[in-house]
Amino acid sequence: MTSIDDQLMDAFGTGSATELSVPRDGVVAVILAYNEALRFPYFLEHYRSLGIGHFIVVDNNSNDGTDELLSGQPDISVIRTEKPYKDYKSVWRQLICDRYLVDRWVIFPDVDELFVYPGWPDLSVGALTGYLDAGGYRALFTPMVDMYPQGPLKDLSYKPGDSFFKTSPWFDGSGYRYNPLKGSHGKRYKTPARHVFGGTRERLFHQEAKRPKSALDRLLLSSVFSLHARTPETKAGRKLDHLLFKFVKNALPSPAAVQSKIPLLKWQRGNRFSGGVHGIDRAIAVAPDWGALLHFKYLDDFQSKVAEALTRQQHTDNAGHYRDYEAQMAGLMAEGLHYTGSVRFTGPEALTRCGLLRESEALRRLRSGVPAGEARN
Repeated sequence: MTSIDDQLMDAFGTGSATELSVPRDGVVAVILAYNEALRFPYFLEHYRSLGIGHFIVVDNNSNDGTDELLSGQPDISVIRTEKPYKDYKSVWRQLICDRYLVDRWVIFPDVDELFVYPGWPDLSVGALTGYLDAGGYRALFTPMVDMYPQGPLKDLSYKPGDSFFKTSPWFDGSGYRYNPLKGSHGKRYKTPARHVFGGTRERLFHQEAKRPKSALDRLLLSSVFSLHARTPETKAGRKLDHLLFKFVKNALPSPAAVQSKIPLLKWQRGNRFSGGVHGIDRAIAVAPDWGALLHFKYLDDFQSKVAEALTRQQHTDNAGHYRDYEAQMAGLMAEGLHYTGSVRFTGPEALTRCGLLRESEALRRLRSGVPAGEARN
């Protein structure tokens, strides 16, 4: 059996992956990045404000100044690699965590994602993970919420370090569902039991289904598979979930883009992701609370990022979702994404009202007993 350091050398092609100096406590962020110099300044500001103590960045051979931007920052460890992202994206995360972060809280955001949760911004991520530890939980579930500006994308003028929220404060307040994965993928990746789908992605890019929705479909989607539905907690509950989903699945877009992740984990050696951090291959205790990953894809570089993804061919289905973006590009640049169902993000409560954030009574009691600001200690 090869050692973990040998596996790191093989996966990264560089010895720097075996020589990281990681603090012994605090939440650590593990990030995969390619050409993110535009977003990194505000991304780091946001996560530092949460209380993230260290960042491990896998720089996949960026050429836009990302490496120079990150170098010399004492709370950032950079591993630069030329290995192909599509072959190693899960392996990189898993090996780093198995080597350095076993039984530690780790967050896995993309550079265009900002993590928020009940109590943000007054409640630190350390206080949040303390609450999760006390409840015996090892993971927090998050919908992915696409954020966008009010006007056409061609009118954007974002500068590095500017607030993402100021540029793109809007999101779809409805049009989501909460259902299990279909097929063998759903059986292999046991956590979470359900995922979020819909929102902006399906409104604009993924609408075709095998048949129109029936009255039964609409009933199931508005009740059993709504965002407000309870997560099945037993094996029998999961079986019933999959059985009911068979009635409705052909009325839903296919392929459907998964709009949720398990980005905050207390790492257990041997965890395996389903490509991205959407699912894990073992059953673990997930908190009843939901955070959210606010997804800021639609900044000034959206058009160039789509072209870049289509050229690199490093994303799922040979960048299939990016082909959908390209097909709609002219309309997005001229008209934008805003519509009558858009909701302005004013804080976590805006997400809670739409069913995109959840807070248990236990977390609510904790927050009510901790004065704002003091929870950051």
